[in-house]
Amino acid sequence: MDAARREKKEHGTLAFPFQIYPALDGSETDDSDFIPYHWHPELEVITVDSGRVSLTIADQVYEGEHGDVFFAAGEEMHEIRATGRDDQFRSFVFAADFLQFARDDQTEFELLAPLAEGRLRFPTCLRVGEAGQREVRALLAQIVRAWQGQAPGCQLAVKAALLGIVAVCAKNGRLEGHRVRPGADYRARQLKAIVGYLGEHFTEPLPLPSVAAQFGLSPQYFSSYFRENFGRTFTQHVNSLRIEQAARLLRETDLPVMEVGFNVGFDNFSYFIKRFRAVYGVSPSHYRKNSTA
Repeated sequence: MDAARREKKEHGTLAFPFQIYPALDGSETDDSDFIPYHWHPELEVITVDSGRVSLTIADQVYEGEHGDVFFAAGEEMHEIRATGRDDQFRSFVFAADFLQFARDDQTEFELLAPLAEGRLRFPTCLRVGEAGQREVRALLAQIVRAWQGQAPGCQLAVKAALLGIVAVCAKNGRLEGHRVRPGADYRARQLKAIVGYLGEHFTEPLPLPSVAAQFGLSPQYFSSYFRENFGRTFTQHVNSLRIEQAARLLRETDLPVMEVGFNVGFDNFSYFIKRFRAVYGVSPSHYRKNSTA
C-alpha cells in the first residue's frame, strides 16, 4: 500500500464490495507487518490472529492480543503494526452501505442506515472475554471459510455473517451513537492532510519548520499538535515510514543496504542502522537474509 494516505484501491468489486487482507490465496506479497496511517470510505474489521499487534485508530493507541477484534469506521485514520513473525492480523474491508436492504424495514431504520451514514458505529475494540467477542470471532471465521471455498452462494454467506456481526453488537449494546463535535470535521481534514503530505514526501529532507510552514503553523505548535494527535513525535512518524519502506526494498530488491537507507530518506547510514534495529530487532543485512531464507 502507498505510504500513509487515502487508499485509492478498490476493495472487492463494484458488484461485491468486500475484501479480506492479506488475500487468502497467497497472491499478495508478504508486506502486511506494517500498514501505515491510511483511511478509506469503507468499514474495516481487524482481528489479531496470533501474538500481539499494535493499532492506532483515530488518535487512540491499542495493544491487541490474540482473539481481540477492532473496528475502524469509514474515513477514520488507522495504522497497524505487527513486528514479529508470530504476530499476525487479518482485515475485512467492506463498503458502508453493503449491508443495506432494497426494502426498508425496522432493521434498516434502526441499524443499517445509521451504520452506513456514520450515525451509528461499531465499537472500536472487542477484547477477549467481553460480551459478543466470541460470537463475532466465530462469524468472522465463517466468512474466512466461505471465502476460501468460493462455492455457489459464498457471497451470500459472507453478507449473512456480516449482518450477524451487526446483530451481535446490537444485542450486547456495543453499537455506539456518533455525533460529530463542532470543529472535529476540520481537525480530521487537517490531520489527513498532514499524514498525506508526509506519506508523499517522507523520502525527501523534511525539516520540521518547513513542514509546519506548509500548514501555516509554528514549529512549536506543530510539534505539540502532532504528538497530541498521533501519539508520537513528528520525527518518530517520519522514521517509521522510512523504515517500513526500507524493509520493503530489502525484501523486494537487490539494492545495497547503504543505498536503501539513502533512498528512503536517511542521510546518516549509522542512524539508519540504529533506527532499523530498534524496529525489527536485527540489522538491515540480517533482515534481508532472514526474509529471503
